[in-house]
Amino acid sequence: MDHRAYTLDGEHETPNGWLYTFTLEHDGAKSDHELTLSWVDHEHLVGGAIAPEHVAFAAFGLAVDELGTSLPARFDLSMIRRRVEGFDDRVKARINAPL
Repeated sequence: MDHRAYTLDGEHETPNGWLYTFTLEHDGAKSDHELTLSWVDHEHLVGGAIAPEHVAFAAFGLAVDELGTSLPARFDLSMIRRRVEGFDDRVKARINAPL
């Protein structure tokens, strides 16, 4: 059985937005990842109306689902958008999904 879980470990402001650190656990192995989210992407996706950490968490989850263990150690939200078909709608659905 394929088991994946991830946690948001930290948030740091950058000159262009935010940097989020995540830990991904996959079948007992752990890996660390960094996701950058620009102000431009945040505005594009949610018009600034939703906290950026919620956008980052949803985007990371979608990246994990789509890229699995090939997820790079460092990547930007715009990279996921280019690689995942229907990214905008799919990440918005994750943001709005009940917990």
